[in-house]
Amino acid sequence: MKIRILGCGGSFGSPLAWQRNGNIDINNPHNFRTRSSVLVNYKNTNILIDTSPDLREQLYKAKCTNIDAVLFTHEHSDHIGGLPDMRAMSLINKKIIPAYFPTHIKEKIISFYKYIFQGDKEYIPFMKAYDLLSEFFIEDIKINTFKHNHGSIDVQTFRIDNFAYSTDIKHFYDNDLDKLKNLDLWIVGLLRDDPHPSHAGFNQVMEFIDYIKPKKTIFTHMTALIDEKKLLSKCPENILPGYDGMEIEI
Repeated sequence: MKIRILGCGGSFGSPLAWQRNGNIDINNPHNFRTRSSVLVNYKNTNILIDTSPDLREQLYKAKCTNIDAVLFTHEHSDHIGGLPDMRAMSLINKKIIPAYFPTHIKEKIISFYKYIFQGDKEYIPFMKAYDLLSEFFIEDIKINTFKHNHGSIDVQTFRIDNFAYSTDIKHFYDNDLDKLKNLDLWIVGLLRDDPHPSHAGFNQVMEFIDYIKPKKTIFTHMTALIDEKKLLSKCPENILPGYDGMEIEI
């Protein structure tokens, strides 16, 4: 399995805007982050998690011209705003691309992007929406998913074999953290060092890591308040910040 971090920035990206650099060293290219999405290549199948507003540029840099399925974590625009960019993937490969949504947001997304899922005037649909089940298959790839808390809403964690992805996390429900044991790789959101009303801070995320003990952990969804080298300096060797274009094989 090969995982490519297409983007690892928060909703604004990093830096925030021209000369609004937060705490980052702008001489380090790894501190320039587009909005968060991930591409998983497994058993000759390309699975995209979220369609960030920067998706076209991300897929171009990844030299990716085919997506077999898209998984959505939640409805926030920094995770779905690139949906129209999937039209090129559909046209190039002459296929309807399946999209998997949490049930409570599916109809809202279909309504907002009617031309994508139902067609509209000269547009023919190029994606088909499905409800997420706690366990489902794409080809012969088993995917497990469950909700975690993101402040006032819930977000999906996805697990594919020994890889899991949990962005925009404040806390887990019940004993769900146990579902992330025995991971080779966990990609987890770390918005900033201190806690946020909708996001866990560094210490809380480290508590999650200490409990499930993945072989490697990579942080994503980082704001310009997080500098790569400063974060690296306080992490063990197997825990590190991601960067746009980072590829990991497990």
